[in-house]
Amino acid sequence: MNIKAPLITLGAGLAVAGVLYGMNVSVTNEASRNKAAASAPPPAAAATSPSSPPSSPPSSSPPTRAAQQGTVTYAGAVDGGAASLGVVVNNGKAIAYVCDGRAAESWLDGEMAEGQAQLNSAKATGSLTATYTAAQMKGTVTAGTKTWTFTIKAVAPPSGLYRSQSSLRKKLDASWIVLPDGKQVGVQTLNGTQQPAPPFDVTTKTATVDGTQVSIEPTSPASGY
Repeated sequence: MNIKAPLITLGAGLAVAGVLYGMNVSVTNEASRNKAAASAPPPAAAATSPSSPPSSPPSSSPPTRAAQQGTVTYAGAVDGGAASLGVVVNNGKAIAYVCDGRAAESWLDGEMAEGQAQLNSAKATGSLTATYTAAQMKGTVTAGTKTWTFTIKAVAPPSGLYRSQSSLRKKLDASWIVLPDGKQVGVQTLNGTQQPAPPFDVTTKTATVDGTQVSIEPTSPASGY
């Protein structure tokens, strides 16, 4: 009996099965590698340091000018209370009045800018040198032979500076400072003599002199003194 042929056939079958098994394993491994590659996270990008924002060029704008917009009024007593002072500033122009309520007085005007104030009287009878913010002013003021230091605050109307109407100064030539507490300090010139100014009504802005009602005007850099 010849058994070679079946043995050859069996061997060939086993060889084919081995090849198929190897191919199946190879395909399975390749699929596993592809799946792993697909699920792996992408490679991290190289870390880069955040770029710093460009530095801002230095500002060429001028420093802020305190109390230069609109009208600001300062008023109060000088140090020690011997006199009172009022200052009205509007866009860098200022007018001031200092008075002891009896005889010493002086009207001043000038410039206020960059926190510095320098005011002088037209007749060289007084001067004011000060520093200021929007809230207060501090410095030295002179009227005649008297000099005072002061620190006064920004105030609201009716505090401020007032003077008798120019067309009526033959009846009443007077000036006032109205302080935050409502007190009025001023002098009038009558027959060439200075004396305390009479009180006036801050609501109607009038004073009565010898039975005659006289108009009183608020004073500012625009109106002068």
